[in-house]
Amino acid sequence: MVNQSKLIINKHYNPIIVSTILKRFWWWPLLFIGFFAAIAFIYLRYTKPVYESNIVIQLAEKDQGKEIIELENINTKTSISSEIELLRSELLFNMAIQRLNMEVSLYSKGRILTEEKYHQSSFNVQPYAIHDSTLCDVPINVELVDGSKVKLSYQHKGKNHSLVRPINSRITNEHFDVMLKVPNVQNLKEDDAENDLYFTFNNKQTLVSRLISNLEIIPVDEEAKTVQILYKGYNPDLCHDIADAVARAFFSYDEEMKRKSAENILSFIDMQLDSISDGLQQSKDSLTTFQRNANLPDPENVGLSLTENMDRFQDQLFEIEGELSTLQLVSSKLRNEPNRLEIYRLIPEMLGKSFEASLTKQIQDLHTMLERKEDLLFEVTDENAEIKSINQRIQSKIQSIRRSVEVIQERLMNNAKTIRGKIGQFEGEYFKLPEKKMEYNRLKSLQDLHEEYYTLLMEKKVLYSISNAGYASNNRVLNEATLNYVPVSPNRKLVYAGFIFIGTIIGFGVLLFKYVTFNEINTVEDLKSLLPEKATILGNVPLLRNANEFSQLMVHEAPKSIITEAMRNIRTNLSFVNNNARVIAISSSISGEGKTFVALNLAGIIALSGKKTVVIDLDLRKPKVHLGFNASNISGISNLIIGKVSLDECIHHSDIENLDFITAGPIPPNPSELILSHGFEDVLNELKERYDVVVIDNPPVGLVTDGVKILSNADVPIYIFKSHYSKRIFANRVKELFDMRQIEHLNVVLNGTKLGQGGGYGYGYGYGYGYGYDYYDDDDSTSKKKRK
Repeated sequence: MVNQSKLIINKHYNPIIVSTILKRFWWWPLLFIGFFAAIAFIYLRYTKPVYESNIVIQLAEKDQGKEIIELENINTKTSISSEIELLRSELLFNMAIQRLNMEVSLYSKGRILTEEKYHQSSFNVQPYAIHDSTLCDVPINVELVDGSKVKLSYQHKGKNHSLVRPINSRITNEHFDVMLKVPNVQNLKEDDAENDLYFTFNNKQTLVSRLISNLEIIPVDEEAKTVQILYKGYNPDLCHDIADAVARAFFSYDEEMKRKSAENILSFIDMQLDSISDGLQQSKDSLTTFQRNANLPDPENVGLSLTENMDRFQDQLFEIEGELSTLQLVSSKLRNEPNRLEIYRLIPEMLGKSFEASLTKQIQDLHTMLERKEDLLFEVTDENAEIKSINQRIQSKIQSIRRSVEVIQERLMNNAKTIRGKIGQFEGEYFKLPEKKMEYNRLKSLQDLHEEYYTLLMEKKVLYSISNAGYASNNRVLNEATLNYVPVSPNRKLVYAGFIFIGTIIGFGVLLFKYVTFNEINTVEDLKSLLPEKATILGNVPLLRNANEFSQLMVHEAPKSIITEAMRNIRTNLSFVNNNARVIAISSSISGEGKTFVALNLAGIIALSGKKTVVIDLDLRKPKVHLGFNASNISGISNLIIGKVSLDECIHHSDIENLDFITAGPIPPNPSELILSHGFEDVLNELKERYDVVVIDNPPVGLVTDGVKILSNADVPIYIFKSHYSKRIFANRVKELFDMRQIEHLNVVLNGTKLGQGGGYGYGYGYGYGYGYDYYDDDDSTSKKKRK
């Protein structure tokens, strides 16, 4: 049995199939290419172009003060991580947007796309005041009225509002106060006719949130500290202005922060100097007044030795107290979460102290770790393993510094206690001096102490002033912001190429699929490649254009037609197969392949050669021979086999001399039993005695098996395939017949071939004169005749 739905996979190259596929489906690739090209056009037509602007800056700094005083400025940084995060921040982006004066955004709305008309609008809105902040981001439509007025309409809090004012006039209501300027009325008229125009008051936070997503900050070279500021958007002017504004805002903010830092430090030193200066002046005034009142112009010679000793120990005590004060300052700054800047400010405090060597290095190490932690936090979170590790090292260093401070404090306090004892000893001796001299020395000591501290702070101020004066921010623009009106996306050439490539792939993929799954037989050569070597191809029957309702006998009406020549060719080939053939059985795989048409016309061409021929319609399930002869089917072979009628009663004569036919008769309930019965053999034997050739229209052996025996017993079994109709898998049925040894030989005819697919059987010399037929059946029934 033939399974028509079974999928055939063609795994090998077959030029015949390739040629057939290309001839039949050549337009598929062109169709897909055109289709995807149209999709590309629509995509490009309704996709907003994306523009890009970029500016490259270098974050540089110069510290000349370090070369002079060997003190590094606290603003000096070795990493650009913090600057990159600042460039990405909403804080800086908000400052950049403020530079652009984007209080109002102008829009043009088409049928599909809405475009922001930044610096490109036919009108401009200058806001003076917004009385209701909830109006922000609400579209306010702009329409030209009477060629000289504009109408503003909007919906706010569920109410519709509209007002009409002259062009270039101030427009005020309870919600806003603006000036709508129109440089060219004609341009506004054209824009208003093509698109819907409107504007919105921008909420700064909403505007920043909407625009910042398109900002990209890309480190170009960390060693050179170069950074690219990239902005993408739908408006090239807006992209250029935002990229440039971000860079300028960063420069301003960076300079302002460094300036404030320097001012704060110098302000602190000045405040301390003012305080000490007042104390110094008071001590000088007290000493001068005392000398004048006590008449003590030269007290130095009195108790000089005691004074020198007391002064020396007093200086040591002051120095110890100063160091203790510094240690208290260090302890106060060593919190669990120390500030890097405050830790760095402790380093100058260590200069000249007795513990400078032991503490300065530890504080510098702590500052380095804090700086490293800040840099890492720009890249990772607090839960990062490296952050946790550096936190542990920071806490360990803090504990180490605290222990060192405690040891140094204990040592200094012991020294101070010893010095106070010695000072008390000298004071006991000094009290023996006159009271005036003692008071003079006390006042003199206070004056000297204030002078010493004042001088120390002045030195500190000079050092930092030199460091700050020698430090300069050297940030600069390497590449100015680009203004490019060529969009970076979508790339028209790339889009067209991509879509056309996809269409080409799909189109040729369809051809490949058609090739791989091709399951039709089209030409004699194609049929030859599928059949076993034992099968003999008798010829092919051409396809005629106009279909008839039933298969018709036509060879006698058009002796010069291509159909008649094809049948003559088959008759000639039959003489080579079996010149004395008496029984010719014709079958096919399924109904619709034209076996009845071939049986009728082959019998007709044989009869025309002078042989007495009879056609038997043995397709008892679907009889059609009577339709081809325009005869009734009241009685036939089914009645004859069971003996209900005689042979003479069943035989009908045709229009061709020597050609008779026997119809199928009523459709029996048991066609297989009748065909395989001895009654049919008796009928066939009797017909062989009366006729030279018996042509049997056999049932399709691909659907039922009762016709196989008729084929195997026939002198010439003929198997019909139909071009562009029969499936390639039908050839397997022929192989099965040979493999199962149900038949020894088989002859094949390809029916319905198109002109040019004759496979080398030349019979077309009769075409073009006499009677020809311009038709053919495309199913089992062959066609109505149409003379040319």
